Amino acid sequence: MTYRLQGIPASTGIAIGPLVRYREQAAQRSAPGCDAAAVIPDQEWALFSKALERSREQVTLLRDKTAAELGQEKAEIFASHLSILKDPEFLGEVRRKIFDEHKDAAAAVRETGLMFMELLRQLEDELFTGRIRDIEDIVSRIVQNMQGTGEESIKLVEPSVLAAVDLTPSQTAQMDRSMVLGFVTEGGSAVSHSSILARSLGLPAVVGIGPLPEVVDGTTVIVDGNSGMVILNPDSGVLSEYEEKRKAYEAELQLVKAFADKPSLTKDGLKIEIAANIGSIKDLEGAIRNGADGIGLFRTEFMFMDRTAMPSEDEQFEVYKHVLERMKGKPVVIRTLDVGGDKQIPYIHLEPETNPFLGLRAIRLCLEKEDLLRTQIRALLRASVFGTLRILLPMVATLEELRRAKTIIIEEEANLKKRNIPVSETWELGIMIEIPSAALLADHFAPEVDFFSVGTNDLTQYTMAADRMNRSVAYLNRGLSPAVLRLVDMASRSAKAHGIWIGVCGELAGDPEAFALFVGLGITELSMGAASVPRIRSRLAALVSTEAAQWAERALRLESAEAIHQYISGVIG
Repeated sequence: MTYRLQGIPASTGIAIGPLVRYREQAAQRSAPGCDAAAVIPDQEWALFSKALERSREQVTLLRDKTAAELGQEKAEIFASHLSILKDPEFLGEVRRKIFDEHKDAAAAVRETGLMFMELLRQLEDELFTGRIRDIEDIVSRIVQNMQGTGEESIKLVEPSVLAAVDLTPSQTAQMDRSMVLGFVTEGGSAVSHSSILARSLGLPAVVGIGPLPEVVDGTTVIVDGNSGMVILNPDSGVLSEYEEKRKAYEAELQLVKAFADKPSLTKDGLKIEIAANIGSIKDLEGAIRNGADGIGLFRTEFMFMDRTAMPSEDEQFEVYKHVLERMKGKPVVIRTLDVGGDKQIPYIHLEPETNPFLGLRAIRLCLEKEDLLRTQIRALLRASVFGTLRILLPMVATLEELRRAKTIIIEEEANLKKRNIPVSETWELGIMIEIPSAALLADHFAPEVDFFSVGTNDLTQYTMAADRMNRSVAYLNRGLSPAVLRLVDMASRSAKAHGIWIGVCGELAGDPEAFALFVGLGITELSMGAASVPRIRSRLAALVSTEAAQWAERALRLESAEAIHQYISGVIG
């Protein structure tokens, strides 16, 4: 029997081979919550300390190995593991559980890990929930070292496709590339560190497919990391089809490599900016290596997370200055703080909300707590003289919000100049188009800003009223819906009418089909994961802008996301 399973494409490419399930052994000396009142705290702390030291040694070796094989950028994944292994809050909570609650060391570690994971889960952001597996990885390592069982390794006897409930970054980094053709996991996220490593290793991967059917090891499986399709026990016709697809993909890979440093032009010479999204300065290397035309989205919230106090103005200034200098005059879009509601930061002290995605977050929070915005704006404006700065305001829903923010920016700029602190005369101000009201009012917003940037993830979520983290309504967040496409079209027409530029910085900007429709709608900047830059640039070179405009016009009249997908797949080839 053939099974077709739709998951989340995590790493491009097509793998075909025998399936091997990896069944992780539970690493626990006692169950979470176990009341181990008979333990001797000093002995348990000594046991933990020894395992902790061993874990640090192992992660240090893994970090160095990853740096040698995949580069320093990917090695930072394990540098962050080392940080957790030295984190005073993590260690303090383990110690408290051992000495105050009389837990044994393994229970203390596991319960502390669960507490940290729950905090990440509450953020309801794919990027943060994708880090849950990192905590599991660390906890498992410490507990295994307490038990003396050593690290679990994945051993295959022939080249195979690996299937698992989920994989840790450590397991992914240590895979034998000569034996693992690709992998598929029941859980996981496209932004987890395991998925990021899979992309670096060139392993096709699909995650989040849900429970796998019970099939025997050795069953032939196709993993299509481009579409997220997994096919178990395919017939000969499907096998032949995917063999051809795999050959075509590998041929395209060679073509893509040649486009990293080429200009971003359509076949008929239209310039489109192909930029990269980053979350920290660690991501800059990938953007530069892949030849990004700029930074289309710098998510500054990561600078504010995992700390006990807000970063100072000088600290923020140094980060923004570094990014602008490294990009050497190429444009850098820096989004102001987008936290609150779903992304709690302890030192900001926000009240719990029943519906955080619709609550006090992003620009709403920054206007409520002006010091946050004023400090960040001063840091940004001071850094503006070191490159080409574009300031982006998130979650703007009304003109009143925009005008209040502009007043603050103008006041801070004037104050800096009064103090003889130089500010560039050419920095730009834009807003995210991620709430339907912003798209509907785009003709009112356009005269007041220099650019729009469409966030397709949130725009889809808010337009379809469907939580993108909820698997039950995932079908509403899949692909480019006609409603979202029409909102993007409205915003683009308003931008063009008022002479400002418009970009797309959501996930769909790097979609090999959707990007063509955006170009057809008049989008002039596409920002995506750095690894997608050469691929989209190579596809752009084959695109005729006038044809793309005709495709977009046709797509706007279609009635479903599936119809749009079928249509654009047919015309783009």
